[in-house]
Amino acid sequence: MERQKQKQYWTYRVIGSIDNFIAILFLFGIIVSFMATGFNTKLLFSLFIWLSVLLYTNLSAVFARHVMAKGNSLRYKLKEWIKVNAFVTIIYAILVIGVICYGLIEKSYIEQISKVTSVPLYLLHNVIYIFIGCMALLIVHVLLTFHYLKQFNSHFRDPEEG
Repeated sequence: MERQKQKQYWTYRVIGSIDNFIAILFLFGIIVSFMATGFNTKLLFSLFIWLSVLLYTNLSAVFARHVMAKGNSLRYKLKEWIKVNAFVTIIYAILVIGVICYGLIEKSYIEQISKVTSVPLYLLHNVIYIFIGCMALLIVHVLLTFHYLKQFNSHFRDPEEG
């Protein structure tokens, strides 16, 4: 039975693994931001967003492992944490895709970045396309998470319910 559940949700778990890899990269950004933040509100905002993405990916992995694969119950608070961080994550991913698409449309913008960073234009384009793909996977994963949270709603309980 448990093997059947794991096979049924394999795409969700694969996308989740890719998202966890993205979140690990964000973790390095978080560590650097902690050191550089001080009280700069612009950096604190990006730190909040990166932490939300990190929390979302980790909590959705816990949800997939314990509820979807094993059929266990989790606290209702965890579901709320997943939902809140999922909203921040999907808004972030949509904004990033929008900004990147603007950069692709406005070719001079990408050329300026290439000149300033000394990164070849073709390499910069490849990185941009990979990043768009990662953000698209993040959006798909969040949408699947909302679907599965509804589907497995009975697996979330308050501590008083037992």
